[in-house]
Parts: sequence; structure tokens; C-alpha cells
Amino acid sequence: MYEIADRLVGKVLRKLRIESDLKQEQVAARLGTNQSMISKFESGERSLHLGEVYAYAEALGTTPQRILQEVWDSQKPPHGN
Repeated sequence: MYEIADRLVGKVLRKLRIESDLKQEQVAARLGTNQSMISKFESGERSLHLGEVYAYAEALGTTPQRILQEVWDSQKPPHGN
């Protein structure tokens, strides 16, 4: 169950990073970590703790609420189904 949630979060993080026109290396530098950790977050291989969601949001120039809303919205079936 958590594995599915981690993949959803990772997918959203990747989407928001690309929308922010940032490379994994740039996000890693802002978070004080390395590119491989960002890759693990985006692939769902590693979970984000609540505090990390806040830091990640700041690194992407967005809000934790937006990250969580995007994850929530990605779970909903397409309208009309």
C-alpha cells in the first residue's frame, strides 16, 4: 500500500520539478543532498517524511499543500467514470 503512495508522490514530485524547469541536481543542491536521493524520491524507492515535504516544496518553489493536492488529484478517476 505504501509503495503505491510513494510512487504517486514521486510522480508528482517529478512533474512539479519539470514544471519548475529544474534538474534533479538543482533540487538536490537546494535540499543539501545528492542527485541519486532525488531520483529515489521520484521513483518511489524512498518515502518522504513530513518535514521533507516542506523542504522539497520550498526547493521547487511551491507549497506542501500543492504537492499533497496533486497527489490527491492523481488518485481520482478521470471525470465521468
